[in-house]
Amino acid sequence: MIRVLMCGSTLDTKGGMISVVKNYLNYDKWDDVYIKYVPTHFDTNKYLLMFYFGLRYLQIVFLVLCGHYDIAHLHTAERGSFWRKSFLLKFFHRHGVKVVLHHHAAEFESFYENCSEKKKKAIRQTLLAADLNIVLSDRLITMITDKEPRAKVAVLYNAVQGFSKNPYNLLARNVLFMGRLGARKGTFDLIEAIKRLDSQIPSDILFYLCGDMGEDEVKKKIEELHIEHRIAHVGWIDGEQKRQFIGKSMINCLPSYNEGLPMTILETMAAGIPNVSTNVASIPEVLKDAENGFLIVPGDVDSLTDRLLRLIQDDKLRIRFSQASYDLICHDFTLDASIGKLKKYYGTL
Repeated sequence: MIRVLMCGSTLDTKGGMISVVKNYLNYDKWDDVYIKYVPTHFDTNKYLLMFYFGLRYLQIVFLVLCGHYDIAHLHTAERGSFWRKSFLLKFFHRHGVKVVLHHHAAEFESFYENCSEKKKKAIRQTLLAADLNIVLSDRLITMITDKEPRAKVAVLYNAVQGFSKNPYNLLARNVLFMGRLGARKGTFDLIEAIKRLDSQIPSDILFYLCGDMGEDEVKKKIEELHIEHRIAHVGWIDGEQKRQFIGKSMINCLPSYNEGLPMTILETMAAGIPNVSTNVASIPEVLKDAENGFLIVPGDVDSLTDRLLRLIQDDKLRIRFSQASYDLICHDFTLDASIGKLKKYYGTL
């Protein structure tokens, strides 16, 4: 039995990292791997977070001293998330526990570049010290090795639970956006595209803008452009509501400027929904332009508008993209395949 102590955010935290964690914790075929999950972060002010992290650190100390854990699997992003995991890494190594740093950061490059030379050195030391750095795609290997060539790096794509057959709803009339609302995810580019599409698409085509953190700004922009009649939802969704919205969507759109490997793209492709997204980070390793969806350059609202219009107007193209998306996820991005690979990494450590 391999005993793993896994750390990340609380399970009610919003975002793709926790979607990955939930998939791991809900998976029922771990066999000879035991996982204990300890959250070390939730969305709050920095002082309450410091207190919370201190309490969880005491719990981790107790678990390591009183139980036998072989591996610590630390889910990390940038900024404070990285520094907390760096602190934990040193503790685990002092007590003979191997450490996996699982990098989900969408803005790790800018985080690193904006650090002082002293902090950059500390980042490189952490990357080198990790027994394994996991990144989300082949393209992201250099995110680690460009900073520390000696770091041990492996690829583990995000994965999703699939369906036994393609569930795409050919009668769906909605366009879905899922992600943190704001400039980084391209939300305002999409809103501008909706304005341009308004006079060109049927009146029953509606847009779901599903995310957190930027609702007020998004609603203000929608009002400024007078497209309230095109918007069916603004705000976070999860659970049953998320399943319902996916089931009613003809297209998923994520025009992001920075990403890792977005769970929203994998989840919607698994449901056979064609995607329009950007050619950044790991997205082109999943979304193949004009094969199973469309890729654009971030910020290119003209292309975003054009690709959405083509998909809305062309039923046959949507059906072709739908089946190609579904087939790809079933073949390469299932939880069974991903967790099987993760168990091999654990075994090697």
